[in-house]
Amino acid sequence: MRSLAQQLDDYLEGLIERADPEIVATIRRATERWLADKVAGAALKIGDMAPDFTLPDQSGNLVSLSAKLRRGPVVLTFFRGGWCPFCMISLRALAKAYPELRRHGAVMLAISPQPPPQSASMVECSALPFPVLSDHDNQVARRYGLVVTMPPDLQAVYRRLGHDLPAINGVPGWELSMPAGYVIAPGDGRPGDGRIVLAHVDPRIHLRLEPADALAAVKRLTLAAE
Repeated sequence: MRSLAQQLDDYLEGLIERADPEIVATIRRATERWLADKVAGAALKIGDMAPDFTLPDQSGNLVSLSAKLRRGPVVLTFFRGGWCPFCMISLRALAKAYPELRRHGAVMLAISPQPPPQSASMVECSALPFPVLSDHDNQVARRYGLVVTMPPDLQAVYRRLGHDLPAINGVPGWELSMPAGYVIAPGDGRPGDGRIVLAHVDPRIHLRLEPADALAAVKRLTLAAE
């Protein structure tokens, strides 16, 4: 089976071949600025306590991290929205890994700033088996140190591509969460409970948490609990 990294690399290569070179250059400039500014350094990392949150899922039901952690490890992924093809490839890859993650006692949660109705449509179309939560105005992503502001030239590119983020997300600003994936230890009183045991944060849109790595981290937590 092809890894998620291979799938995303292939998609990126094809996209670069098809896209307007000016658009590609603008996206690269913004990404290089974020890398130079080391924006990922502000994100939560291995050993940090995962901040609790309660957010609505695609059906409007409230979901809390602490409640899920009482049942087992949580694989938590922050994505930009259903409009992002890299995010959708990643979510579908996680969906394929989900039965094995569940077999080892893990719960999966996905978070984006898009409102519940948009998430509901996305979940239905992609048959995602896990909750997709709506983080209005990136409030939770901000607590995890993941929010970046899009520069004006990148905003213009996104508008040109039909991705008017203020309209999509229902807030005036042009902020996004960096793609991020975490595995969080169960919050059931064991040593290290509620702490991040695996973290992957990168402003480059094609670099994401590999499902196999998340599964390996969950298995290690399961073995440690035996």
